[in-house]
Amino acid sequence: MQNETRNCQNCKQDFTIESDDFAFYDKIKVPPPTFCPECRMKRRMNWRNVRSLFKRSCGLCNKTLISMYSDTDPAPVYCNDCWNSDGWDPFSYGVEYDFSKPFFPQLKELFQKVPRLYRYGFGNLINSDFTNFTKDNKNAYLAYSVTDCEDVMYSETIDKSKNSTDCFAVTKIDGCSYNIDCDGNYNTHYAVQSQSSIDSYFIYDCTNCQNCCLSSNLRNQQYVFRNQKLSKEEYQKALATLALGTYSGFEKTKNEYDAMIRDSAVHKFALIYASQNATGDYIHNAKNIKQSFDANDSENIAYSNRVITAKDCYDNSGVGFLTEMIYESMAASNNTYKDFFCYITLASRECEYSLVCKNCSNCFGCAGLTNAQYCIFNKQYEKDEYFALVAKIKQQMMEMPYIDTKGRVFAYGEFFPYDMSPFGYNETNAHDFFPITEEVAKEKGYNWKAREKRDYKTTIDSAELPDDITAVSEAIFEEVIKCPNEGNQAYQCASAFKIVPTELQFYKLKGLPLPRYCPNCRHYARLKYRNPMHLYARTCTCNLANHDHVGACPNTFQTTYAPNRPEKVYCESCYQKEVL
Repeated sequence: MQNETRNCQNCKQDFTIESDDFAFYDKIKVPPPTFCPECRMKRRMNWRNVRSLFKRSCGLCNKTLISMYSDTDPAPVYCNDCWNSDGWDPFSYGVEYDFSKPFFPQLKELFQKVPRLYRYGFGNLINSDFTNFTKDNKNAYLAYSVTDCEDVMYSETIDKSKNSTDCFAVTKIDGCSYNIDCDGNYNTHYAVQSQSSIDSYFIYDCTNCQNCCLSSNLRNQQYVFRNQKLSKEEYQKALATLALGTYSGFEKTKNEYDAMIRDSAVHKFALIYASQNATGDYIHNAKNIKQSFDANDSENIAYSNRVITAKDCYDNSGVGFLTEMIYESMAASNNTYKDFFCYITLASRECEYSLVCKNCSNCFGCAGLTNAQYCIFNKQYEKDEYFALVAKIKQQMMEMPYIDTKGRVFAYGEFFPYDMSPFGYNETNAHDFFPITEEVAKEKGYNWKAREKRDYKTTIDSAELPDDITAVSEAIFEEVIKCPNEGNQAYQCASAFKIVPTELQFYKLKGLPLPRYCPNCRHYARLKYRNPMHLYARTCTCNLANHDHVGACPNTFQTTYAPNRPEKVYCESCYQKEVL
């Protein structure tokens, strides 16, 4: 088919369905989407709550849990042992499908009754209760979307790392803090888009560097300060003048660093490395990637984000670990194959519109099943009966779609409606990457959950904390510190925070000052170093005479840098000529 322009149901903007998109939809036998790619991404992210955790009790054993579902959610939550036990029967919630009603309200009713696994985690998890979207971790604390890590704190989207804190979107780092979009760094603090660097501070887009500070666009350098090469002794003296062990010195240096990134650093149009035929941002070791973000070690991916080792997938959020042929799903993992319109499926095959299912195959509209097949609404069927009934339900979904309060039509081929999500928009990654106000959310018909106001008995204002880390004693463990943002909902501010022993040990070892903001506010501060997940058509801003062009560079590209941004955004060719 030819490319086709359609109008999005949600944002009312035109979008293009390309010929290869139609080929994929035809291959998996689903109708083309009626929402644009960005609205589809927001809709899926509206189901991805990684950071809002609540204290609840297991519905079976009554053990206290830290769950991603609040106690206002009608469905019971079970701990991992109980959910995987024979102490309950998910088939006891099974119902006959009612053809006199739309599909989605019936599925929502089932989902609100079936017990849910209290958080998304699997593999070997040791001393990692305060985590979510977690796999094979040890000593992970307030870390989210974290896999194969040890001794990490206050971080999100962190893989194969250890002994690190306050990081975002990093892989294989050790002994680091405040790293954003970094890989392979050691003992490096406040680094953005940097790789394989050691003993460095406040670096941007540096690779294979050692003992560098307040510098950008370096390659294979050492003892560089403010982008000037120094001797070892000169560098150490210059570094000492910053007084990074004090909060005042640290903040002053951070302000200089931010100005350096904005005013003098060269910005590559997209963070795409070791990849072929890729559009989007934050892509590594991948092939044939279209309008996707945070895609690693994957192939043939479109309109997706947070993808690891996946293949032939469209419209997904948080999928990976050898998944294939997944469409419009959130959190499909561990060899899951050909699942469509699903929420949290592990090691499953050919399931549709199913929620929190493990090792299942050919299940349609099910919730909480394990080791099941040929099931509809948690009711068992014979194979032939199953396929005949699924075909009938799909037809009914097209003839009797669910229409929400905003007039949006949800027929077969669309992900779950906004009002079916168990989370408020502001609790999810949707708010992280596409922030809106409560008023806008309600206007659009999205769920919104006001955070419970907690009257913490704070003992010290963060401004009163010792400036120098050497002046901090273990007495800090008794303090309840007031966060300057005072519960600001835009940052999911916790209002107050504490310093834990392992955290202080890290700061002392690294010579770094105590933070002044709560972990949530620090997370949102890190997100400001990331561009929105939106692509713009732009022309290279380079006009240097020593490059292969006369006057301004004519090369065009798709980038997450908006046209009104002040940074120097270069094409691949001009960028490579400028890195040192």
